[in-house]
Amino acid sequence: MKLDKCPSCGKALTGFFSTVNLIPTTKTEFINKHLNLNYDAYCNVCSIPYINKIAKEFEQQKNDIENRLKQIIHFIPVLSSPAPNDWKYEAIDMITAQTTSGTGFATELSRSFNDFFGGASNTTNKKILNATNLCKSDLRIQCVKMGGNALISTDIDYSEIGSGSTNMLMVCMSGTAIKVSDIKMFNEKNQQYILEIIELTEKLEAIAEMPK
Repeated sequence: MKLDKCPSCGKALTGFFSTVNLIPTTKTEFINKHLNLNYDAYCNVCSIPYINKIAKEFEQQKNDIENRLKQIIHFIPVLSSPAPNDWKYEAIDMITAQTTSGTGFATELSRSFNDFFGGASNTTNKKILNATNLCKSDLRIQCVKMGGNALISTDIDYSEIGSGSTNMLMVCMSGTAIKVSDIKMFNEKNQQYILEIIELTEKLEAIAEMPK
């Protein structure tokens, strides 16, 4: 049913010159949850003070929220294959992530073979692993911000940029963000953490939207 007025403030939503629009349902639920309100919707005007009020409370917790998100973000599933047959889901969009880091291959090659195939190669592998994990985290955060809870058909590519001691390693990842309609398709542990990740992300978004 199309509304003519905002249920919260009563501002008109229609009219040739109207710039008043309803905010997404997820943000409405977010405001109702944290302020104990029960409006069916809010517009882009009346929602601002509500979101700012919530954000001010969260801002003091920002570091704790970010640290907690880093600890549990890996519970968002990232699959290289299509979704399992028993998943019912909505495909949201393709997303990508890239990261670059110095590899110093030329410096390592100047060492002895023993050094290269021992500690030097281990150092490089760690850099590659760190870059890969950064990309995965980026994809997961993008997915959650878009309203998703899993990634499928994920692809990863590695390439070198530059030459000599200035060469860089680029890691590129892409995948399809989806929203699995029945979260019970995930195991119990993942269910709990996914819900927490969504809530933490909403808090950080509220802080980001607060006027500086």
